Amino acid sequence: MTATRLDSSGVDSADRPGRQRAAPDSAPSAALPSVMLLCGASSLHARKWATALAERGHPVIAASWIGAEPIDGVDLRVAPGTGQTRYGRWGAVWQLVAAGWWLRRQVREARPDVLHVHSVGMAGLLSLLAPRRPARVVTPWGVDLQSARRSRVRRWVARAALRRCDLVLPTAGSVRTEIVESYRIPAERARTVSWGVDDRLFALRDTVTPSAVRREFGIPVDATVLFAARTTGPVYRTPEVLRAFAQVAAARPDLHLVVLAGHRPAEAAAAQAQRRCVTQAHDLAASLPGRVTVLDRPLSPEDTFRLMRASEVSISVPRFDQRSCTVLEAALAGCRLLLADLPPYREMVEDGLVADIVSGPLEAALAEQFLAARPLDPPLQDRNRHFIETSESWSRQVSVVQECYQRLTTDRVGRRSGGVPR
Repeated sequence: MTATRLDSSGVDSADRPGRQRAAPDSAPSAALPSVMLLCGASSLHARKWATALAERGHPVIAASWIGAEPIDGVDLRVAPGTGQTRYGRWGAVWQLVAAGWWLRRQVREARPDVLHVHSVGMAGLLSLLAPRRPARVVTPWGVDLQSARRSRVRRWVARAALRRCDLVLPTAGSVRTEIVESYRIPAERARTVSWGVDDRLFALRDTVTPSAVRREFGIPVDATVLFAARTTGPVYRTPEVLRAFAQVAAARPDLHLVVLAGHRPAEAAAAQAQRRCVTQAHDLAASLPGRVTVLDRPLSPEDTFRLMRASEVSISVPRFDQRSCTVLEAALAGCRLLLADLPPYREMVEDGLVADIVSGPLEAALAEQFLAARPLDPPLQDRNRHFIETSESWSRQVSVVQECYQRLTTDRVGRRSGGVPR
């Protein structure tokens, strides 16, 4: 299915993140709230948020239970004992409890205005020990909510973390609906905020020469390039993508598959699963010489975008997702989008994104799409570009979050002083 409807109404809506119209250069007149991000600070998303807020003038602390490289302009604090051997289940429990009390001390000492909890998994669990004083914001990540559907313990953690917060900021309307209906969070305490596309990529787009990028990465200049741009792993259905390509390789000798290993997960099990998928990709490349490029090293966002500009098709078929930055970036780059049949992806199509939704058994459906693969028509590329530039810029989304911080902290001051909250 290809959808081409473009909505440029500009109406602000809690369920339509692409239509929020906060001005990117607007700043509160009062002092900017100080923010503590509770996150795995090795995450590219968490680092992106920390940097953006610091660049806008917020005092930012990143409290992490995972070791990470320093972040410019951000006070990075890592829980003690990170990376040490945990000696079985009880060692892991002890380390978790120690990290929770460490976090409690950090919050009491730093006294941030806002504690922003990035995920309802580990971050959500640790947040249960944090003092109640700061205004609390939670951004639930899709993988944590998916896990909570299969585990009573994880669901209890997610529910407890969500119910202790003042505001929930999912990136997709369907996730907001789940939070309101399944977790009984009042609708006024949940707002959908897309993470959008980094504004720097707008300027980069027209400077990229696709043939030069292909030569740089060893990709045939005359090939029809399929880019599996998501991190390699079972959650992103990499094995199915590889098998589908193997099925059609002989029938479409012009096709070339690019597989991006991506960021290495911090969790040992996820990292091991990623290595297995990367090995499968290398095996396919060995069996089809010159037809598959496997990029083992993580790429910068700019290099990933340059590869998108050099590709005809971008593939994103995870088992679950929210409003994906990678999908939006590929749309800006001009790729034809092959997307899994997921509610957040259908929301993007309803909001104006041009994309092909892959329905049915995935491997067979992908093989069919690969056989018919061709570049997106220029008018449709222009529609996607317009949609991203007018509705999905990263600067707009940061401004929306700043507005939320300011409102929450102002309301808290009003309540403590006996005034009337705004």
